[in-house]
Amino acid sequence: MTQPTAPHPSGYWTLLTSGLTVVIALVGVLLIQPRLSERRLKIDDQYILTATEVRSLPAGTLSVVLDRSPGEDHNDFKYRLLELVLKRSGRPFALGLSEVVVAQDEAVAALEQGVASFSRNPFALSIGVYGAGVDVNRRLLPVPIPVTGGILGLRSGWTHQSQMARLATIRTRQDLGDIVLLQGLGWSDVDIFDAAGLRTFTARSEDLFRLVDHQRVQLFPRGIAELEREAQLMASSTSDTALDPHLLLAYPFAGFFYVSPDNQPLADAIRTGFERAIADGSYQRLVEELIFTPWLRRTLVLKNRRVIVLANPVAADVLPAVESRHWIVPWPELLNEEIETGEQLCAAQKLKALCS
Repeated sequence: MTQPTAPHPSGYWTLLTSGLTVVIALVGVLLIQPRLSERRLKIDDQYILTATEVRSLPAGTLSVVLDRSPGEDHNDFKYRLLELVLKRSGRPFALGLSEVVVAQDEAVAALEQGVASFSRNPFALSIGVYGAGVDVNRRLLPVPIPVTGGILGLRSGWTHQSQMARLATIRTRQDLGDIVLLQGLGWSDVDIFDAAGLRTFTARSEDLFRLVDHQRVQLFPRGIAELEREAQLMASSTSDTALDPHLLLAYPFAGFFYVSPDNQPLADAIRTGFERAIADGSYQRLVEELIFTPWLRRTLVLKNRRVIVLANPVAADVLPAVESRHWIVPWPELLNEEIETGEQLCAAQKLKALCS
């Protein structure tokens, strides 16, 4: 089933716009409105699946509403991968992005309630991609195949231009403790950084780049698979933020597809479709097309980076269950400190395309 394209009123947005002339004199509402507008970032409506549409789907059709972050659209890897595995599953489905940007902690809480709970899951979220860990595995139903083969565990960071010289001096985990890292609310990376004794500041998704650009933090680590998409958002919303060229943080990390605990049919469809996409090679082709891009190879320059490895106690009881054939990153060598430079990492067979 293709994505819904029929016009769809959103009660949330219609109320906000139609009532504008009425509330124009109300200072309180005017203070709230800009933040709501920021969360409804511009995106083609045909790629949004609203709660109203979800309630109207035919019986037997999987409703798949993917929560989104700032800058994400239907060209993002998560969306394209989800579309691929759903097509490979053979099940009828309706796929779309959430009506608004939703912070991860809010999205997980909504998914925990299930699609049928319209009061606690007002945008009918049915799936998200989150860092694997014991807590989120307890609250939601995972599909335990890393969406990027563990590439999300390789992290480069956005920083203010004025911080470049300072970051060039960092060589160890202890050195990292001298700076402040930035992460989003509810992100599992925060627990990893806390366990390593690092200092982390957390904020809502829409505030992250502003904090970097205002020099409130020194480094905003992001998975290398996320950098190209975010570069466009960064360029349009900041003036002096750039990608740090010196460091690569690495920790065993996997983003899984997560669904509501009572949505076993969707989890089964994704697992089936994912395995088929791996087997027929379409998953690997998608990784090479959307992640190992010319932009990333040119911008990351992996071979010139210092690699600092962190343990991931959050996922220590979860990641061993991942089948070895699903990994792209050589985690055993990294954790044994056999790999300390980007040049050594480039020698890994499945990462050579990133360094060519």
